[in-house]
Amino acid sequence: MMRYSLLFPLLLAAATATPGHAGNTATSPRANYILHCSGCHGMQGLGTVEGGIPGFPDSVGHIVGTEIGRTYVMHVPGVVANSMTDAQIAEVMNYILDQWSENGAHFTAEEVTRRRAEPIGDLVAYRRQVVAELRKSGIEIATYPWP
Repeated sequence: MMRYSLLFPLLLAAATATPGHAGNTATSPRANYILHCSGCHGMQGLGTVEGGIPGFPDSVGHIVGTEIGRTYVMHVPGVVANSMTDAQIAEVMNYILDQWSENGAHFTAEEVTRRRAEPIGDLVAYRRQVVAELRKSGIEIATYPWP
């Protein structure tokens, strides 16, 4: 009986919780980063060498500073394989830029929609094109161990 008397207040609190507040927290750009990106890139955006996941510092701003790079980031696994809307993807990308870049124009939902619709073929080969373009400008970005 004691268990039930402790359980009832918890159930009552859960049933009467304000859904608006919980929804806003769950869909904030930071919350979406945690849910959809941090599993690979980590909370500090550093990625992992072992997992072949590049870090954001000193890279993401340079990548999105090019047209080809802006299209590339819209095709990485965490972007194509999630349930976020294009507006939410734009917000998360802008959160990433604000956290780990000193440059890089923010994305709009419309740009995300357009760039996600562009076919790019092999993602690894496409990233090599991004790296080659940046190297022409003297910019080196985070390592990417995939062949």
